[in-house]
Amino acid sequence: MSNTLRLKVSPRFPLTILDGIGTKVRKNGLVEYIDLDYSQFYPLGSFDPTTSQILVQSTIDGSFGFISVAQIITMAQTQQVITAGSTVNVMSVDSLIIINKTVGSATTVNLPPSSSKIGQVKIVDWKGDAYTNNITINAVGSDKLNGNLTSWTIGADGGSIVLTPLINGTGYAV
Repeated sequence: MSNTLRLKVSPRFPLTILDGIGTKVRKNGLVEYIDLDYSQFYPLGSFDPTTSQILVQSTIDGSFGFISVAQIITMAQTQQVITAGSTVNVMSVDSLIIINKTVGSATTVNLPPSSSKIGQVKIVDWKGDAYTNNITINAVGSDKLNGNLTSWTIGADGGSIVLTPLINGTGYAV
């Protein structure tokens, strides 16, 4: 009879992972470190972030809990409200860019590489003057947008666009 505990499901207790070493809990309560079998881990991008969970620990009281990958992505995303300037650089964690300039002028929005973008980004003509003051969205490097384009223009008042980075890092879907 083996004295080891084998996990076939998500662990419900803290698991320490350091430099490819995992924690093994023995029946007699002693803890020993062992090599991990990485074949049980999901390859990045092969799971549903809305149903996959991660075990997290509170730095305040030391308690443990689960959070979905989708919740982590949502909480990490930020917004920019642009009231002046001609160029906007979208950050990898931005989820919303609001173009609401005090004095209307054309705007260039530069996307980050799709391989580093976390989640979608929505770009909005909040002021409602994009017909006169176009908003041009540029992909960088070898990234492309729909139709093998390197730029996209919002040219209608109050227009908006949602750009989704492609998993293979080749650009954005509009």
